[in-house]
Amino acid sequence: MKITLSHEKLSKMLMYTSRAVSTKPNIPILSNVKMEVNKSNLNLSATNLDMGINLWIPGVVESEGNLTVSAKFIADFVAASSAEKVELELKDNVLNVETEKSKANFNIIPADEFPIMPAIPEKSWFRIDKNEFIKTLDKVLFACSTELTPGKVHMSGVLIEVEGEEISFVGLDGFRLSKRTVKAIELSQLENLPQVIVPAKYLSELAKIASDASDVEEVVVYLSDNRSQIIFKMEEIEFSVRLLEGPYSDYKKIMPDSNSFAFEFKRGDMENAIKVVSTFARSNLNYKTLVDFDVENKSFKMRSSVTDIGDNETEVELLSSEATTDLNVAYNLKYLQDIVNHTKGDTLRLESKGALTANVFKDSSDEKFIHILMPLRRDA
Repeated sequence: MKITLSHEKLSKMLMYTSRAVSTKPNIPILSNVKMEVNKSNLNLSATNLDMGINLWIPGVVESEGNLTVSAKFIADFVAASSAEKVELELKDNVLNVETEKSKANFNIIPADEFPIMPAIPEKSWFRIDKNEFIKTLDKVLFACSTELTPGKVHMSGVLIEVEGEEISFVGLDGFRLSKRTVKAIELSQLENLPQVIVPAKYLSELAKIASDASDVEEVVVYLSDNRSQIIFKMEEIEFSVRLLEGPYSDYKKIMPDSNSFAFEFKRGDMENAIKVVSTFARSNLNYKTLVDFDVENKSFKMRSSVTDIGDNETEVELLSSEATTDLNVAYNLKYLQDIVNHTKGDTLRLESKGALTANVFKDSSDEKFIHILMPLRRDA
């Protein structure tokens, strides 16, 4: 096996594959990256059995072959060396990696011990714009649960489902819910399609790769024939994930169909207010913060207190108010901060039926996004 490649391309692709490598694998080969040279390129593969990455790099091939090598060490070496080209050659069961000024030798494990990567089906499920895909993940992933306790595992994933000609992405944790829909560029009506729940932690890795792949315009999504894995393809990159078992929570039951209160305010004003009240709220259980909407004065106050220490408050002007009475609620301040961090519009809109009902937050710059937050009980 011998091939000459672009150093920059190899370094970037090895960085991608290392995201799928097990840090403490039960099987030694899972800490390796598989390298397979064919007629015109190098195929890199890595997997932890739940997530896998398969990608291709064009190069000048002198001889074909395959092997596996330590993913961490070869990625670190290539990243540290500086060159335009890098040569990979297998000699006497040792992989020689050489640039103009640097070289390294790596012991290998035969490639026939490496797990089989999922094959791309003939028919895709849907295609969407890559930038819309990244934006959607940013607005959904933060709402997913990090708990893996029985009965809550499905909340650690993102629900992907078809609604008409749009694809919906939903994340929730029992206290909040984020949903965003994306218009599909192309959509296939697959038979026997179950609920598709994708682990959020792996989608987070995919989002990083997609953001870095500046030359990619679309994401093509496939489901394996047995519906156990989902595969995201971005030109020369394939990213596969083992799906979580459902059923997913029936989130549509908590989606409000009307409201008694509606307020609009500047997102930046909310962000500044959060910074003020966080000095006290971060010492409270659940970061409890009281929020009082004053209809007459078109403003709301955010306040928090700590026993034996004191209290603080700050006032925010409302841009508009659609309510006949005041609304007094309480929130987990960290959850409000997450909303501010993952929205981009100048204004936010809050809709509610009452102090203890699901509150809806909307981003003025994104009509496809909705966030639902459950308030906390308050004593005053």
